[in-house]
Amino acid sequence: MMKAILPLFAIWLLFPNAVLGESSPVMIRLVDPLDEPEFYCVDIPGFRQNVQLQAPLMAHTLKRFGSADEMWTMDYPWEGQIYASEYGLCIEAASAEPGAGLMLKEPSDSPLQRFNFTDNGYIALVGNPDLGFAVVEGAGTKAGGPSHLRRDLSLNTLSETDPSLATWKLVKSAKSWPE
Repeated sequence: MMKAILPLFAIWLLFPNAVLGESSPVMIRLVDPLDEPEFYCVDIPGFRQNVQLQAPLMAHTLKRFGSADEMWTMDYPWEGQIYASEYGLCIEAASAEPGAGLMLKEPSDSPLQRFNFTDNGYIALVGNPDLGFAVVEGAGTKAGGPSHLRRDLSLNTLSETDPSLATWKLVKSAKSWPE
């Protein structure tokens, strides 16, 4: 009996998400609406068949809850990764430097794919916790749809960034969307 349990325990230690499975996808929404009363969230450019998986991620007006290009699974497939399950890709910083773009890449052990959602709402790079997701200052630009706006999204130095541009919340269900 013990010999049968020991290998399963070892698998759970090495691959916890493989045993436990994915958690429910969320939308990553900027807390401050800024100039967009419908709020901004982390978004893959394009929509449906026109999604642009090689383009840098952006902040975009929230679409309806469940839109594949705005849904993310936190800490999957490994702790610290942010996974777009519809596309099988993880968010990866282009570098560990301020201004680095955020891209989608195959899941890997790269430290540029490891992020921490902090208690104060920052999404910080694990290897450099003063770098985190932030939208650019200024007004959003028109981005298709009747009221849709977009802003560039990159890693910024959190200690030098207005918190209104870098504080996020996880929207876990349509009941809590957009709040």
